[in-house]
Amino acid sequence: MLINLFFSLSILISQLYTTDTFEFTLFNKTVVIQDSVDHLIKERIDEDGLIETTVFSEDIRKEMGTISFSEAFRNARKLKGPGKTFQWDGKYYTTDFYYETIIAVGEEVTKIDKENNTYYTDERLSDLLAIRSYKDNKDINIKFSFLDSVQDK
Repeated sequence: MLINLFFSLSILISQLYTTDTFEFTLFNKTVVIQDSVDHLIKERIDEDGLIETTVFSEDIRKEMGTISFSEAFRNARKLKGPGKTFQWDGKYYTTDFYYETIIAVGEEVTKIDKENNTYYTDERLSDLLAIRSYKDNKDINIKFSFLDSVQDK
């Protein structure tokens, strides 16, 4: 039995490096492991001929059986009201407000090597397209201090 287990695990490990989806048998049970979100990817060619690829995190969360921060906040707000705390993803948050952003990330040229006629790049926050906030009281002042620290980098 230990030899069967070892053999199954060695096949599993070797397949981890060769495919995104595979199945193996362990103790007479077939286990399917899918390490890909390919089936959640939505692609199209936009009007400028660019390939637009979208994977919605909400779809991934549904598949994993978890909920988003937005959903956790709304649930806690309904159950507890304002000025309370709730736990999400191992951390505590208040039920007072939250905001979300729509950002653009670009591949910024970070270094130019003129001698070799090459350049180096890194993904960077390029633009903040929108900020959407949620609160139930106009008197609550959102400072956006997190965004200030992110944009300064």
